[in-house]
Amino acid sequence: MNHRFLLFFIVLMISSVSVQKMNAQEKKPLMNGNILTEVKNIQKRFSDSVRRYDYKKDEVLYGQKYRFFYGEKLDNLKKLYQKIYDKEVMIGKIDPNISFKTTSGIQAENNVPQTGITPPEQVKNNYINIAEVENFQQLGELKKRLTADFPVYLIEDLDGGTYRCNLNFVIDIDGKFKNVKYKGASDTEFGIISALFLYAIGGLEKPLIYNQKTIVQNFAQPIVLRFE
Repeated sequence: MNHRFLLFFIVLMISSVSVQKMNAQEKKPLMNGNILTEVKNIQKRFSDSVRRYDYKKDEVLYGQKYRFFYGEKLDNLKKLYQKIYDKEVMIGKIDPNISFKTTSGIQAENNVPQTGITPPEQVKNNYINIAEVENFQQLGELKKRLTADFPVYLIEDLDGGTYRCNLNFVIDIDGKFKNVKYKGASDTEFGIISALFLYAIGGLEKPLIYNQKTIVQNFAQPIVLRFE
């Protein structure tokens, strides 16, 4: 995406929720459910490898092998994420003349380009209510789904506590989620799986439309889960 353009972010805030580390089933169809299947296979290879060693018989050896296999698991998760990321093809372009007002709990935020150039006055003042965007209600549904349907069964190795990460992504004119990035993750594995889950969801049922045209937009989505 051209860094000279002014990018606009809509932040969908998610409250911290408490979840149990237990097997769960996807409650809604996934566009790319095979992604989570690949994650499960990576997790299984890790578990099978660790299971060959007995913690009670040799604590030191078990610890060494656990760290090795866990590092291998993270590498495989990163490779899966990067493989998906690298295959993406953007169709549309962000319109630098559109920004959205905060409404209904959705916060709009401007991302000023790093060039140091002040955006034109007409760009700064062209604010639009998000309610004017067709199908904007899907953003609220996505917000709920990212916690309610989060695949907690894939992160059983995490200890109890609160885990956070921020997902930055683009919704293209085909409604698909692209350029998904995980930032500020309190745990690397949690961050990668969060990004892969968004890729597994795939996109919105319908593209976002404003002024009778499909639009491309950047989004930032915080995810906060508390495990007990």
